Amino acid sequence: MPHIHLEYSDNLKDFHSQPILLGLNQALFATGHVQVATDIKSRAICQSDYLIGLGESNQAYVHVKVSLLSGRDIATKTEISNQLLLALQQSLPKQTHLTVQLCVEVLEMESAFYGKTVVVPTSAT
Repeated sequence: MPHIHLEYSDNLKDFHSQPILLGLNQALFATGHVQVATDIKSRAICQSDYLIGLGESNQAYVHVKVSLLSGRDIATKTEISNQLLLALQQSLPKQTHLTVQLCVEVLEMESAFYGKTVVVPTSAT
């Protein structure tokens, strides 16, 4: 069920979101706190309208939000946050002219109000 939202500034060089999303999914699954890998849904958005500080042009950012169903303890959420930050650090292409801020934010979704169903393909007759 976890959802990963990856946002990044458009001034990053050689940044390709698909391998980074895959690395984040793999890191989250490797924590053992997600039972089925296909339950992880991730997506990326490149931000072209942003401001860092007072407008310094040598700054960039990558921000990951991971939404989890409520009920996990602080230690679990901390481990997930740390592992995703590590995966992000390992997969980020080297930036020679930018200082890059990497952030991971863990959000809780109230289990009682989250609904999910899976629609499987039907066979054509």
